[in-house]
Amino acid sequence: MDDEICSFIDKAETKLKNSKVLFEVGGYSDSVSLSYYCMFLCAKALLVKKNCKIPKSHRGLIQLFSLKYVHEDDFNYNAYNYLSSSQSDRESADYGARDNIDERIAKRRINHAEEFLKEAKKFL
Repeated sequence: MDDEICSFIDKAETKLKNSKVLFEVGGYSDSVSLSYYCMFLCAKALLVKKNCKIPKSHRGLIQLFSLKYVHEDDFNYNAYNYLSSSQSDRESADYGARDNIDERIAKRRINHAEEFLKEAKKFL
């Protein structure tokens, strides 16, 4: 596996690990953000694997990932949807003065990130 791809996956795994640590101490908003970035970095790694030019925006990356892996390949649609749907939680957690991120949402996003990472590794 290419060094850049390995680095993205290693970084994704670290984000997930740190998300779990923050969850345990009640840092739910930051946990959600890191769960999202776990999935985002996995998607980035898979796009690099297909020699894609990486879009500058998160939305652009998510759309390209959908095209290359969901529509043209067999990436699990539900797992892809976790990435797509978690972007708004991440934006709320990172940029909103207030957010509605609670323990339930944070735990769900950790589970989603774990599933996305597992699915992504099938394509490496």
